[in-house]
Amino acid sequence: MIEALSHVIKQWTARALALCVVGPVCASIASGVIASDGSHNATFMTGHSSGFVPMLMILGAVIVFGAIIAKLIDRREAFLNMAFTLGWVVWTGGRMGGVFRLAPESSTLISLAIESALIAIVMLVGLSLISGLDKKSNEVTRFNLGFIKQSLSSAAGGLAIGGAIIAGLLVALILGQSDLPGMAAGVGFLAGIAGGLVGTLAATSANKDSKHPTPTPYAPLMIGLMLCGVLAPLLGTIKPGAGDLFNLVLRNDLPGYLIVSPLAWTMGALLGVPVGHAWVEHSAVNAPGVAPQPS
Repeated sequence: MIEALSHVIKQWTARALALCVVGPVCASIASGVIASDGSHNATFMTGHSSGFVPMLMILGAVIVFGAIIAKLIDRREAFLNMAFTLGWVVWTGGRMGGVFRLAPESSTLISLAIESALIAIVMLVGLSLISGLDKKSNEVTRFNLGFIKQSLSSAAGGLAIGGAIIAGLLVALILGQSDLPGMAAGVGFLAGIAGGLVGTLAATSANKDSKHPTPTPYAPLMIGLMLCGVLAPLLGTIKPGAGDLFNLVLRNDLPGYLIVSPLAWTMGALLGVPVGHAWVEHSAVNAPGVAPQPS
């Protein structure tokens, strides 16, 4: 009883810190990234001045915060609170429509793809370090680099990452109907749920004939969502193409995958993927004739 109460207190203390302290501090750091017109409609790599240092400061703070939570509680709680912190930055940041209004060139789309790749790399290294701090959590949340390589080399891992990418981009395209404040965060979260759901279903289908089926790990699913941030602006160079960006911004008709900022894809991976993953695994565990998986 006392142990359970202590766990709950730790959880809600961590969430309060993420939402009321660490998140606002990171958002304040991100507010220093300014566009050429003096507004905040800029990402780390598309601002008037270099946002590389603020990006590293924010990602570093998020990773350290997640490491502390993983050590004191577990990895699942660490992912949740890291996502809450990033959500503050995404929610208070500029809109992608403003970015494309100021710089509707192919170079902007390329910069966004590079930014997404850098964020993903730093975050994956951080998650790998965090994975080694929590010895209590199961293999599902494991993120060390050797385990990631092993997961991606299997058929199930390939289907998981492919399913997450396709589902994430499709959901963003369908649901990203307008570049309203907070839309990037909301669409990123929903894309994460869809990626976790479809990717886990795809991986589960590959394991259905296995004598020893195992739960799908988070790693390929989250990597798939982060890769959406790289692929989306590259798709934008083809459809709609840089020549149409400015007119689409004026008509508030940007494709949904272009209104999700690079950081929002990573936030969606940390926050949405565990939700979609849990829906599938919970259904599989409770299906008739299926033995419960160890937690």
